[in-house]
Amino acid sequence: MKKIVLSLLTGIALLTASCDKAESILFEDKSTAIKADKTTWTATADSETPDGAENTGKASAVLDNNIATYWHTDYTVTNPDYPHWVLIDMKKESKLVAVVVTNRQAATPNRSGMKKFNLEGSTNGTTFTSLGTFNFAITNDPQTFPVSSANAYRYIKLTATESQTGTTKHTFLAEIDVFTVK
Repeated sequence: MKKIVLSLLTGIALLTASCDKAESILFEDKSTAIKADKTTWTATADSETPDGAENTGKASAVLDNNIATYWHTDYTVTNPDYPHWVLIDMKKESKLVAVVVTNRQAATPNRSGMKKFNLEGSTNGTTFTSLGTFNFAITNDPQTFPVSSANAYRYIKLTATESQTGTTKHTFLAEIDVFTVK
């Protein structure tokens, strides 16, 4: 009986300790989730790099499975300030498990993009439900953000609400991936 109580208390202590970890998690057991195929998806944004300003910068870059390309908000003449958003149409409703966000790649992780963002889901692209507010770390590694799988959504909206520097007006992302319920 003492062994069972000790094991139970150890398990609770480990579970409690894990609550203090970063907001992003990695799924070790992918048995209940699958990476969604984004080949037919589309992306739009509040702002994009204008044609000819650089060789990438369009919202569609977050869906091309290439971390060398990236969505970048306009930083030329208009240089709009935060918040910035990118909207993904997954073409069909799915129950989400997590959203994986990858920063624009750099020799050292890029320090001038977003610091905080909101995730929202929608069935119609007009009315949105909050899936959470998250902190974005300065890293080149993909960051996984768990969301509730209680409802299915067709659209995902990521809204960058704050910059890492507090003064930079633009933001950027290399990829957005989604894990859904199998």
